[in-house]
Amino acid sequence: MQYYVDNSFYFDTHPYSVPVISKAVKAAGGRNVRSTLKRGWSNRPSVVTFEAMPTALKKIESAVQGAVGTQWIIIRQKDW
Repeated sequence: MQYYVDNSFYFDTHPYSVPVISKAVKAAGGRNVRSTLKRGWSNRPSVVTFEAMPTALKKIESAVQGAVGTQWIIIRQKDW
């Protein structure tokens, strides 16, 4: 399944670092990791998208939380 790390409210005051988040997702087992415009719209920020099994999401979420330094990470299923 495809997922993305949402550019949520936490990133209003902190940088959304695509390289840092991408590296954490890859290290935790995410596949096909890339940066994509949110919803594919040109007026939206870039987000990290990836493929993973649903059972791997907790591990990926923990890795991103550790890399970014917060628990306020939202991973959503990519539906566009």
